[in-house]
Amino acid sequence: MTNKIIKETKNSLVVEMDSLTLANLLNEYLWSIKGIKFAGFSKEHPYLSKPKLLVNATDPKKALKSAVERILKDVEELRKQVKKI
Repeated sequence: MTNKIIKETKNSLVVEMDSLTLANLLNEYLWSIKGIKFAGFSKEHPYLSKPKLLVNATDPKKALKSAVERILKDVEELRKQVKKI
């Protein structure tokens, strides 16, 4: 995967994503992060463009890192629960 930041300012970030699923997951987790003013994603064309994740926050990079850490923590917890089955 090659996700990349395509626009960055002090309070906003636009990341071009390879996966709409990942953009949606990050969007959901970002809304639970303190300091988020807006999080969302868009895809201009279903076949010809990649989704873009939009983050507007006090510190957008920190918010994105926090969202990723929470996702990884939840995945690890799920892995532990599945191993018990």
